[in-house]
Amino acid sequence: MFTFSTAFDYFQKLIDFVYDPRYAMHLRKIAAQYDRDNIPDSIDIQPFIIDNLIFDVYIDRKTLLDHFIAQAQLVLKSSHLKMYQEFRQNVLSCFQITEVAKPGKMVFKNLIDETTYSVIDEEAIKFLQPERYTVARLLPFQDHYVLTGACAIINTDDPNVVIAITRKLKTPPLFFNS
Repeated sequence: MFTFSTAFDYFQKLIDFVYDPRYAMHLRKIAAQYDRDNIPDSIDIQPFIIDNLIFDVYIDRKTLLDHFIAQAQLVLKSSHLKMYQEFRQNVLSCFQITEVAKPGKMVFKNLIDETTYSVIDEEAIKFLQPERYTVARLLPFQDHYVLTGACAIINTDDPNVVIAITRKLKTPPLFFNS
């Protein structure tokens, strides 16, 4: 039985699902899409690879998130399923952190379309500072957004550099048959 009290609990179930051999075998193919020579060494791309598998890779015409939801329908309450269905509205982009407040609340501005997002993450707030930049995937959760593991702090004052790095981390969808 699943227990959920935080956004991390929800996301952890997806991470566990990734490592099912039917899906994990695609991780190397996804990793091959990244041009490591043009991504700063300070960025750990493994979380981006895992997020890519969950949200941007299609196996038999469905994302891993869709496969998870289909399988979990049998054991999850409808409120939990709804939360996972809302994860389909995730956003992978480049952001400027415009506000940081305790406890863990931040405001991110998308550099591409200037949409703002209220983000809550008590761990990330220790590392993210106002007016700095990040490339991250945001998941809707209740009345705000949360970060997945795919979050990289970009140390530059030039938003164009952040946008360029984001383009390298945002790969085109892959399609596989099982």
